[in-house]
Amino acid sequence: MSALARLSLIAVLVAAPAWAQDAKDGYTADEADTVAEMHALEAYVGDGKRAFIEEQLDLTLQEDAKFWPIYDAHQEALQEFNQRRLDNILKYARAYDADAMDDATAIAIAEEALDIERDEAKQMEHTFHKLKRAVPAIQAARYLQVENKLRAVVRFEQAAQVPLVP
Repeated sequence: MSALARLSLIAVLVAAPAWAQDAKDGYTADEADTVAEMHALEAYVGDGKRAFIEEQLDLTLQEDAKFWPIYDAHQEALQEFNQRRLDNILKYARAYDADAMDDATAIAIAEEALDIERDEAKQMEHTFHKLKRAVPAIQAARYLQVENKLRAVVRFEQAAQVPLVP
């Protein structure tokens, strides 16, 4: 399988945790169905992303023991960002569907999107600094690259499905 094909497949795997949260109060039936479908996808995907990362980093047993707890903590943090992103997209979708987009709503949605990006970048920086103390800096940098590439593909896929502000 080509690297591009694997990257595309893994992008789907990365997106799965974004939807793994239980449906929150306030979701419409369609929104709850979407969240449930994504939850099922996460269960189906399982450890695919982890296996891909493992393949890309080729860690020693010693590095492995130090890397995975940091990776797992980072993935938990990403799930929170994914949930925030999902909630923000749903807020946008509700306003868009109701033809109720006004300046205040557009500003709130845009500011939340910027906050999520900023917070996620800070989290990645924090994770990178922890990793470079735990594994060789080259491996930490490679993980940063792989994670960023996977997330970029996911964000592209998400953006392609969201229409521009009317």
